[in-house]
Amino acid sequence: MPKNKPAKYQVKIDIQCGACGTLTHLRGEEFPKFCPCCGASLERYCLRCQKKAEMFFEEWWPEEDECVRTYGPAKRCSRCNAQLEEPVVGPGDVQ
Repeated sequence: MPKNKPAKYQVKIDIQCGACGTLTHLRGEEFPKFCPCCGASLERYCLRCQKKAEMFFEEWWPEEDECVRTYGPAKRCSRCNAQLEEPVVGPGDVQ
């Protein structure tokens, strides 16, 4: 096996909606701005520092040459650590 041969990996990218949990499989196209299922915004902005919060990702390697990367909307700002979404209040919770 040649030493200078570059490794070839197949990367599959999924986007997961933070509102409904739907997975969108990308095949070379750009990241969508809205969920195709529920219409929720996939881009989040920090109200404290006024910057766009980058999506976070998790990787899974089912095989040696294949990587599945799942992106999801950020829950906290990567710059100032501010919370980007309101906590969910259940029917039994007191405010």
